[in-house]
Amino acid sequence: MSGEIAVYQGPAVRALFKQLVRDFGGVDAAAALLGCAKGTISREVNGGLPVSIAHFCGLEDALERFPITSMLADRRAARHVRQEVNDLVLRVVAENGDVSNAAVSLLCAGDAEGVMKELRESIAASQQLLARLEDEAAA
Repeated sequence: MSGEIAVYQGPAVRALFKQLVRDFGGVDAAAALLGCAKGTISREVNGGLPVSIAHFCGLEDALERFPITSMLADRRAARHVRQEVNDLVLRVVAENGDVSNAAVSLLCAGDAEGVMKELRESIAASQQLLARLEDEAAA
């Protein structure tokens, strides 16, 4: 596995890779396609070696099925969703801080317009966060 990047070594990737090898016709056929030793494929299937990107991609391309790539993409999508929630939380916190500053300005200078503007923005941000969290809870 010289110079190749190893992928997650857990059972999910290994199980999917094992199925790809089986569907392609076994260890011999997979090794022939990938240009490596049968022992390498066998160790990847059995957990003795991490599954290499070149190997799972080669088999996925040959079979025109992409279970490992899909799993990794789903993992990234889940992280993106979490980042969206984090961004919304930060926006709510910032908007609420602006409301506090505007409220002090109202008390000191009677600036009701500033407070109303900041309240509208805070409410909008809070509603966006609430909707996102409700969507997650319903999924």
